[in-house]
Amino acid sequence: MRSHEPLRVPSPVPVLCLMVLATLLGGCGGYVLKGRAVVGAYNTIEIVDKDDPRLSDRGTPGVRIEAVRDPQSLGRKIVASANSGGDGTIRLAIGEFGAGFLDEEWELKAAMGGANYTANLFRLPFDPDSVRLLVVVQPGTGRADGSLQTEAERELGNFDIRLPKDSAIYR
Repeated sequence: MRSHEPLRVPSPVPVLCLMVLATLLGGCGGYVLKGRAVVGAYNTIEIVDKDDPRLSDRGTPGVRIEAVRDPQSLGRKIVASANSGGDGTIRLAIGEFGAGFLDEEWELKAAMGGANYTANLFRLPFDPDSVRLLVVVQPGTGRADGSLQTEAERELGNFDIRLPKDSAIYR
């Protein structure tokens, strides 16, 4: 006769480790740039040290920040956006895979009241808590939203041809 051994249940530790790793690497809004929109003498968007003194300048509400992935290609897309709060605080959550991990350029843009104020290209830092996003706007100096890129995207949308989003033209 054969003896029956009790059924052994595998440990849940490896499964939990894989879930934590996937969350850390993959997104779910896990990559968050914190910062501040302030009033200043010039328009700029920068990634600065956490102790940059300009972060304590007078904050301004209503500044819209957008993160654009693949900004130099036709496949560029806005992947995250946020508005500055009443005291100018910004919390930009980027849920895209590879944010801060992959070596790629991202465009961060700032607009307020329908006018574009500033944009800049960045390689996002691996640790977003080690830096802050600083947006400086000089009220009344924004450019009306009518850039060549916007016009090109509008024209592309007017064609009767429907291209799949994974087409090379969007990359």
